[in-house]
Amino acid sequence: MTPRLPKRITLRPWLELALVLLLVACSRPPSPETEVRALIAAAVTAAEERNVRDLRALIAEDYADPRGLDRKAVENLIRLYVLRQQSIHLFTRVRHIEFPESERALASVVAAMAGKPVQDAGALVGLDADLYRFELELVRYGRNDWRVRSADWEPARLDDFW
Repeated sequence: MTPRLPKRITLRPWLELALVLLLVACSRPPSPETEVRALIAAAVTAAEERNVRDLRALIAEDYADPRGLDRKAVENLIRLYVLRQQSIHLFTRVRHIEFPESERALASVVAAMAGKPVQDAGALVGLDADLYRFELELVRYGRNDWRVRSADWEPARLDDFW
């Protein structure tokens, strides 16, 4: 027997309100910063899932970095890292995102790469994790289609995560 609502309570106004809120939320396009943050989150998810194909899709065709690496070389680095790690868990912080041009973004991200989940920055103390600071150049190639065109990285410190 299913419970019945009293006659004086109807769901229709609540459903209409929910529909209006949904339409309002969907009507505004996401900001460029939201799109860049979504790309970073997608990269984290793909890395933790060891999904090389999805990671490759985030790299621009014209990728080139200060180390002299091109797209193919970065794909090989990703493939090698995924093959060497049995388990990948990332803890990231976006330090800042700038937009020197409307179709170009510069993002600074710190990442802790560990073999087990990291819940917060405090858990990094005493944990065996690789800490890196990434300086990313991202370019928009189409509507909501940001890709990494260049990256540089160096070891990070624990205090970079706070």
